[in-house]
Amino acid sequence: MKRVIDLKNDPVKSSFYKYLMPAIFAMVVKSVYVLVDAVFVGVGVGTAGLGAISLSVPFFSLSSAIALMIGIGGSSIMSIQLGKGNKEEAQGIFAISMLSIFVIISVLVTIAMFNVDTLVMLLGAEGELAEYSSDYLRMMLPFFVFHGLWWVLSSFIRNDTNPKLVMYATMGSALVNVVLDYVFLFVFGWGVTGAAFATGLSQIVTFVVLLTHFKSGKGMLKLSLKEISLRKIPKIINTGLPTFFVESTTAITVLVFNMVLLAKYSALHVAAYGIVMNIGLVGLFMLIGVSQASQPIISFNHGANRLDKIKEVLGYAMRYGLLIGMAITIVTITFSRPLASLFTESDYDLIELASSAMKIYFLAPPLMALNTVVAMLFQSTEKPIVATVIAISRGFTLVLVGLFLLPELFPVNGVWGAVLFAETVTAVYSVYQLVKFLKVTRLKEVYAN
Repeated sequence: MKRVIDLKNDPVKSSFYKYLMPAIFAMVVKSVYVLVDAVFVGVGVGTAGLGAISLSVPFFSLSSAIALMIGIGGSSIMSIQLGKGNKEEAQGIFAISMLSIFVIISVLVTIAMFNVDTLVMLLGAEGELAEYSSDYLRMMLPFFVFHGLWWVLSSFIRNDTNPKLVMYATMGSALVNVVLDYVFLFVFGWGVTGAAFATGLSQIVTFVVLLTHFKSGKGMLKLSLKEISLRKIPKIINTGLPTFFVESTTAITVLVFNMVLLAKYSALHVAAYGIVMNIGLVGLFMLIGVSQASQPIISFNHGANRLDKIKEVLGYAMRYGLLIGMAITIVTITFSRPLASLFTESDYDLIELASSAMKIYFLAPPLMALNTVVAMLFQSTEKPIVATVIAISRGFTLVLVGLFLLPELFPVNGVWGAVLFAETVTAVYSVYQLVKFLKVTRLKEVYAN
């Protein structure tokens, strides 16, 4: 069997870079094609189309939340078991994870398909915005099954020492989505339905490419239901809960964000928020890429009880995360107007509003990087409670506090500072927990020697 990465014997620095470049590249490509999707809809459909995509974000977030809970939770446990040398246990965790995501997403999609109009109404959409949102979701919902499957599969394949395949699958998906977006929107004139169909087909492409891992001989996993056990599900969910809360609370936060914007401001603010979110995805996915590069190494060495290697990879993750976070802040604030102009050709009010929002919203990425890396550390070392507190604080509780508090204090632009407020307060807790972790680790090393 040819293994791409040998976590037991390779130097930490070498392993980290082998994971880092494919992870960041895959996430950048993914975020760019999400961005292009929004740009095409903005130009081809208009402000209402952008608003429809913005209102659909909670559905993507919920699907991703469930898939990443199972994928990150299961693959982290798998890597820990591989660190201990338990290959059969690792295979069983993979099998039950894939079965679980298929069943859960299938049930939720079936329920949602019969209640699309009701769900859109609950989001607060009316008129043309509601019509576009319903059209988009009706086309997109069936593809969420593949969306969930490929998220889980990519987590396991990355931990099975084949991160490059995840990168190739994401690239293929991006290419298909961009090409089909153009054809369906500008050649066939299918509007938001065409954009949803293009995105859905790209999910299938990603899933199919990932399946080639099991023919490549570059890992130990097999497409088999052997060693399957329902008793493994609680531990998988418990380990993956921090990731679930990050994604699911994002869905709720986006929902509340849109409702606050519609209630206190205007539909134009919803469209501006859609622009900010889509640009923000590029930076967020890059930070996720840093975490994805670190997680398999930390989990494996946690299982092998190699504290020195955990600290080493943590240092690399923190360094690159903060550098990327600062770069995101500088670029988005400096080029806020040109970036906003990508989404609309002539709506100058929307460009001005989105540009102003970005100058506040994108002060947060360096703190976001810190919180993301620290949460990943505790999740990968079987300390999900700390990771969950960080996730809920930065992704939900404190954002909601900011959403309702800041507009009262700063009526014009306060709403755009909610994320910065949440990341700042959470960073204080993250630093406290990180310092405590490093002290405990140092004591363990002293006693071990």
